[in-house]
Amino acid sequence: MQICQLFKEAMDRYGIQGKELAAIAGISQNHLSQFRSGHKWVSPEVLAALLEGMDQLSPGSRAYFCQLLAQKPLSEKEDSGRQLIEMIENANDEEMELVLLAIGRKWKNVSQKPAISSRYSTELDSAIAV
Repeated sequence: MQICQLFKEAMDRYGIQGKELAAIAGISQNHLSQFRSGHKWVSPEVLAALLEGMDQLSPGSRAYFCQLLAQKPLSEKEDSGRQLIEMIENANDEEMELVLLAIGRKWKNVSQKPAISSRYSTELDSAIAV
């Protein structure tokens, strides 16, 4: 399967609209449409902007695309947590910056929700104390 097909599958699964994604990534809707259909390629920088935009619009969509690309979905939730910790421990400075930005966006989304479960607040307090 080609990257453009995997990208389209991730967009479709997460309900991401091309118009919104193109605007966030700074490309035309036509360019995005041509990429999704396999008629045009995008630069690595544009692909990175598209993936970042996907995750802004629908958190988890970038990870899903990467799983499709790797043809190896993350296993059970406990195992994915262990994998996440391992990836963070092995990350370089640039990757850590991206991780922290993603955590900040996620934190902002969670903190804006009116009803945060008690589980979150306890886990967050202990995480902050570490």
